[in-house]
Amino acid sequence: MQFDQVMQQFAAGKPDTLDITVPEQWGQGRAVFGGLAAALAMAHLLPVIPQGMSLRSVSVSFVAPLNAGAAVVKRRILRQGKSVIQATAEIEQDGQVALVLLASFGATRDSAYNLTADTAPQWQQDNVLSLPKHGPAPEFTRHFDYRIAQGTLPFAGSSQRVLGGDIRMAGNESKQAGITELLALVDAWPPVSLTLLNQPAPASSLTWTIEFIAHDLPFTNTDWWRYLAEIEYGSDGYHHIAAKLWQPDGKLAAISRQTVTVFA
Repeated sequence: MQFDQVMQQFAAGKPDTLDITVPEQWGQGRAVFGGLAAALAMAHLLPVIPQGMSLRSVSVSFVAPLNAGAAVVKRRILRQGKSVIQATAEIEQDGQVALVLLASFGATRDSAYNLTADTAPQWQQDNVLSLPKHGPAPEFTRHFDYRIAQGTLPFAGSSQRVLGGDIRMAGNESKQAGITELLALVDAWPPVSLTLLNQPAPASSLTWTIEFIAHDLPFTNTDWWRYLAEIEYGSDGYHHIAAKLWQPDGKLAAISRQTVTVFA
């Protein structure tokens, strides 16, 4: 099932507590991959947010594995002010909370302080690596195309603490990119931690915070988006990773931070 087909479960007028189906073929180990899980929760929240309230920040806790099959998603507006809305969404499965999402929305304000971000890094395109569509790669990666230009493939025993390149949704999944698509594009990259390992070992996101830069998005999810991540610190089985996503025109689109558990 393609990404936009999965998101058709959500629309204006749906109740705050909604039965959903978590799709097959989006797996990552024993669960669906985190970007899709977060997108499911966000897709249920967005229809009750007024226009003009741009998403500014999302924090996600991956409480338990979310598997393909039936689940329940719930949303709640915690506070709605004149210019800021705080809201939550939760996904439950088999009577257990699997994911908790906290989102902050904010209207545009006049300000005398406008600080621009660095544009997307440039790198050579003649020596890029592709993540294979089959073999040991998680099944969800078949929905994406990767051009790895910084760092290397998972389990390559690399000494580098960075991973980056270009990414897009694969095949005919073209659609104007929105918040749910960006959640998927950012989290579709493997944790940098896996590239350090010289043999397969599990790793999973414990928490994820992503901040969105409020631009118009006249791009599709099959345009090439640029990504770069770096491990800032790692010890005791936990790695702290900072990353950025840039639009196809080079403007910064999102800033991401993850705490990743590494079982190696």
